[in-house]
Amino acid sequence: MFQIQHDKIQRILTLGFHIIWFLFLYIFSEIYLHVSIFKNADFFLPLILSIPAVLFVSFLCSRFSRRVNIILGGIITFLVCAFCVMELIYYGIFHTMLAPFSSIGMAGNAVDFQSVLFGYIGRNAGRLAVCFLPCVIYPFLCWFKKICNPVPKKLVRKGWESALFMYALAFLCMLPFGTGLKSPIYTYFFSSQINYNIETLGLFTGIFQDFSRVTLSGLTGFDSLFYEIMDNSSVIYRGDDEGEPNIINYDFEKLIRHTDSKKIQALHQYMAEEEPTYKNEYTGMFEGYNLIFITAEGWWRHAVRKDLTPTLYKMLNEGFVFENYYTPLWYGSTIGGEFANLTGLIPKESGKFSMVETGENKNNMQFTLSRLLEKEGYDVRAFHSYHHDFYLRHLSHPNMGFEWYASGNGGYEFEKHEDGTMVWPQSDLKLVADTFDVYGDKTPFYTNYMSFSGHADYDETNEMAMRHMDLVEDLPLSDNAKAYLACNYELELAVEYLLERLEEKGLLENTLFVIGPDHIPYGYQDMCSELAGEDLENSLEWYHSSLVIWSASMPEPVEVSKFCSSIDIFPTVANLMGLEYDSRLPAGQDILSDAEQFVIFQDRSWITGRGIYESYTGEFTPFENIEFEDEELMEEYVTEVSEIVENKMQISADIVTTDYYAQLPQMLIIE
Repeated sequence: MFQIQHDKIQRILTLGFHIIWFLFLYIFSEIYLHVSIFKNADFFLPLILSIPAVLFVSFLCSRFSRRVNIILGGIITFLVCAFCVMELIYYGIFHTMLAPFSSIGMAGNAVDFQSVLFGYIGRNAGRLAVCFLPCVIYPFLCWFKKICNPVPKKLVRKGWESALFMYALAFLCMLPFGTGLKSPIYTYFFSSQINYNIETLGLFTGIFQDFSRVTLSGLTGFDSLFYEIMDNSSVIYRGDDEGEPNIINYDFEKLIRHTDSKKIQALHQYMAEEEPTYKNEYTGMFEGYNLIFITAEGWWRHAVRKDLTPTLYKMLNEGFVFENYYTPLWYGSTIGGEFANLTGLIPKESGKFSMVETGENKNNMQFTLSRLLEKEGYDVRAFHSYHHDFYLRHLSHPNMGFEWYASGNGGYEFEKHEDGTMVWPQSDLKLVADTFDVYGDKTPFYTNYMSFSGHADYDETNEMAMRHMDLVEDLPLSDNAKAYLACNYELELAVEYLLERLEEKGLLENTLFVIGPDHIPYGYQDMCSELAGEDLENSLEWYHSSLVIWSASMPEPVEVSKFCSSIDIFPTVANLMGLEYDSRLPAGQDILSDAEQFVIFQDRSWITGRGIYESYTGEFTPFENIEFEDEELMEEYVTEVSEIVENKMQISADIVTTDYYAQLPQMLIIE
């Protein structure tokens, strides 16, 4: 009798310890993450959804011998803390969460920002170390011999059954929140937006969703998404319905009847209901022009100074002058920003990078400048001064119609030191000088450059910065700020070289330049605040950047005050060059049309003609000349625009994952 009583006490102590410990571990990690990133402690749903996991691992760690149970509990404790630290680091650098399982295939590309990674860890070591506090506490608790002992298999099975019951109960707890867009049920089953998933449902539910999508792709209901079809005309004004719309006359009703895919049908229906933008006074302004498009690595508006970069300053101020252009820091940083620039779509927020997926799956990319200009007989080429297969561009760029030139495929040779090691970063001037003659005589041409010289780190390890440090050493700035300006001077030299060579060949007046950043100089928020002269922490002003659309043939600058962003580049340039495209398909819009301004940020903040919504605070600030009749109408407006934002982010992702453009009648034959 005494032994039976003793065994019951042991079981209670073991299970009680594990349940309390893992509940504490999850709550500690969730609260610390939410407070650190989202600045809130709203963890009701994360707590409810964590209980099944707590029960499962508690009984799992009671299944084996005491030593194995302790080791297993320690491993789980470490992994929970490590996932929390991983997300804090990734968000601290990129201002977006990481989908760890979906990103495994891209782990080899971590070298692209490893110096920034180590620098961030060094600056935030104390804050990150707090996450590992449970790893220090756990071994001390395990010294108590009455805990972590094994319990009968029958009891373990009952425990797992209880976990399954609590899992079902958790879904019942989500039902009162509704089933519409952004509801917890919708978020759990349909949303692939990792930031919102983690904020709403918790870190470990978000990671579980990511794991499920990777391992159960095509076997779950996750791909059965239907979009919120709404009349957007009263919310986001798209243009003059008396003008000529920039559309292709697709018969969406017929297309819907000719597919069994519910998702494709939903996409067709959404596009049919979407308002187009309209042709305007700038339509075809640069028809037949050569096009040089530069995605500028880490470029930012404060990298341009009249005294230091006169050529870029001239282009920014004597072409189309975009006073309120923004470059959100999209998922994938460089490859995400390049994708947004070239396609007008919002990069997916998790999983495989959108650009990578289009290349691997050989998506139809008929609505890109490369394919549209290829149809017009242009010579279409793309150049980069790094490895040709980095971010799998050797798949994505030829798939977009580019003849692809980079190191490793014979298109570019690295600049090296005497010992054979590569100069880091590579020179943009060398890139354009080495490649201009490849396309300079093949007019009309579309040449795309992915620059490199503005790459972090911004310190003495940046060889482009050291090359030009004498130009900035007397400026009253920090060493980081000086290095940033100095390395970006190499882009100035590259553009200056292109202008000279074009003028030599008599092509300058008939060439259009587009220069847009891939992302802000992430990881250097203090430096950015210094250059901007204001504290940019958690401010949308951090993304306020520069866009060049310029030709020497322009008689005078065109001032553009509309708020706009990187996803607007493709439709704007397509309209300027008189190309046939459908303005209902991209997430962005022609900046020069009379459509209302609309900027979407990666965290679901947004700007429209009526004001600015910052998801970080949940606050909407109307512009000075905008008034709402009452608070309720303003809240309705914010909800409606937020739904449009959600739609555009999800639709952009689904255009990639479903190869949607292949479902539309082809404008050209793609081999």
